[in-house]
Amino acid sequence: MKSFLQALRYCWPHRGLIVLSWLCAILVAGLWAGSFGMVVPVFNIFFREPMQGVRYLESPSAKDPAVLEKTLEASATWKIERLEPASGQAIPPFEVRGDTVRVAPDVRVIPVASGLEASALEAERDHKAYAFALRWLADTLPKDRYRCFVGVLLGILVMSILRGGLIYASDNLVGYTTNRALMGIRVRLFDHVLRSSLASYSTIGPTDIMSRFTQDSFQILEGMKTVLGKVVAEPMRILVCVVAAIWCGAQVDWRLPVVVLVTGPAVLFLVRQFSKLMRRASRKALETRALMMSSLEESFFGIRVVKGYLLEGHVRRQFFQRVRRLLKQLMRTIRVDAVTTPAVEVIFTTAVVVAAIYGGAIIIPSGLGHGRLDALLAFFAFLAGALDPMRKLANVSNRVQEAASASDRVFALFKLEPEVRHGTKGTALPRMSRTLEFRNVSFSYPTGDVVLRHINLSIRYGEVLAIVGRTGCGKTTLVSLVPRFFAPSEGEIFIDGTDLREVTLLSLREQIAIVPQDAMLFADTAAHNIALGAGERRCAFVPREAVVAAATAARADRFLSALPSGYDTVVGEHGTSLSGGERQRLALARAIIRDPAILILDEATSSLDEETQAMIQDTLREFTKGRTTVLIAHRLSTLNIADRIAVMDAGQIIDIGTHDELMARCTLYRRLREVGLDGA
Repeated sequence: MKSFLQALRYCWPHRGLIVLSWLCAILVAGLWAGSFGMVVPVFNIFFREPMQGVRYLESPSAKDPAVLEKTLEASATWKIERLEPASGQAIPPFEVRGDTVRVAPDVRVIPVASGLEASALEAERDHKAYAFALRWLADTLPKDRYRCFVGVLLGILVMSILRGGLIYASDNLVGYTTNRALMGIRVRLFDHVLRSSLASYSTIGPTDIMSRFTQDSFQILEGMKTVLGKVVAEPMRILVCVVAAIWCGAQVDWRLPVVVLVTGPAVLFLVRQFSKLMRRASRKALETRALMMSSLEESFFGIRVVKGYLLEGHVRRQFFQRVRRLLKQLMRTIRVDAVTTPAVEVIFTTAVVVAAIYGGAIIIPSGLGHGRLDALLAFFAFLAGALDPMRKLANVSNRVQEAASASDRVFALFKLEPEVRHGTKGTALPRMSRTLEFRNVSFSYPTGDVVLRHINLSIRYGEVLAIVGRTGCGKTTLVSLVPRFFAPSEGEIFIDGTDLREVTLLSLREQIAIVPQDAMLFADTAAHNIALGAGERRCAFVPREAVVAAATAARADRFLSALPSGYDTVVGEHGTSLSGGERQRLALARAIIRDPAILILDEATSSLDEETQAMIQDTLREFTKGRTTVLIAHRLSTLNIADRIAVMDAGQIIDIGTHDELMARCTLYRRLREVGLDGA
């Protein structure tokens, strides 16, 4: 939950919009309760008949108990009139005491109010708190019952339209705020992951990271929408309706609202138990979804291997196992989610039924006056109004728990170890002019596997050093220490006597060009892929002539010119529209345009045919002049441009020298030469 609270902090810059959305939610709650409050006026319009409020009573006379006196009781909604007697007849006396009229032959009662007017008069007489509202309705709406009924329904419709507009405004404000917050999280997270050391990627794979950026981030978004939207809007509607129900129920009997309120602890306990189950199930589902995406990436990006080795059945079974596992975990979350709402609804409905039964036991034997009847109707109407938001709120805890699980996974990426002194910290490194030196360098991965042991190596400026050795001996790891992709576990690396730990990465990497074995291209034009070698700040200003010259030197001009749009052809995601050799030549052109002081070639020509390889060898001979070059060689022809050759085995440099020197004294080098180095 701590991580989810961190995510919510990204909404703070937009707090004004959040407050505005909450104001809309408050107005929605008022209109929602008002719609259910209109039940009483509608009931009075339909069911308050004109003769209600008048009845006859018989009681013994005070003077003669044997004589029964008839008494007429009438409410304040009736007008009592005395009839004019016929000519010559005496007018019997009668006594009026408030609303009680002693029956006489010349007395009649005339109704002066019905429907809402009657309710307003009674409320005013009894000094009810809602009397002003009934009086306003009675004075505003037409006196005709049907027209009054139409007016009430139109009022309900208007409130519904206003409520819909406010809900739209509130959801729109919350949606904008949460999506902006998520964008901030993703941008900051992406920047942090880019700045993290490569060693961090050994614990969390790229596919898992992508899953956290997509699916996990979406869960956070839904959680923020829930907290900023439903957690305010739905409780507000519940609060208004429940408070109104309590107040109305207390007008009938104080025990009625108490029966409903005792369900609160039961609901809270139930929701808490469901939340625990949801968090565990959600975390497992997110982890399995990342594994499923890993299967997709491996299968589709390695489709040639899958088809070439007839591995369709293997990858199909692996994918099915992970998808089936994901289905089981998703069904757990669905079951928890599905049972939460009806369980809460059943508890709440049970409380309402108990209250109704109890209320019936109180009311049916003794009857109700109009005021208490209106209060009872309003009590049940407001309880019905609280049921819908309570049903929606029941799953809020589940959404928050899902977001909390996703937040834990997303914010764990912020704990990845950043590259040491990234950016502007440290000393700016001048362009290399003397030596690149390794002093007693060792390296181990976070898993504890030792890759390099006590490397001591000095490379002169302008020298071409080739590194050969068996697969897994640490060649690529060694050259990766130069641009500080990894930091040595022990020892130091110096350029011109300056410790690389004391320099800025910007000044170090600006003078290094790397051509890996698997050339990485962006889904952009060929020209822009080459120009990117000049660096982010300068690539936009690289003239087309320089791009063409670099491509020509890398023997890429011919095939690039033959593309549908020439250099402006988009090469596709990962450069999949090009062959392996074409991608390597583009990567080499990108390195050439960088004009580096240090050139690292990690078997950069392994995908080239012999003819192109021979032509590029001539290019490399010219290009490596005046710069330090470290190349990892798997081909004998690659060694032709090397000044010296370092032989590695089991993470150590066992010998270094020229070709003739190594042939004379290094057994491993001779064995590698015998097999043509291809197996190295």
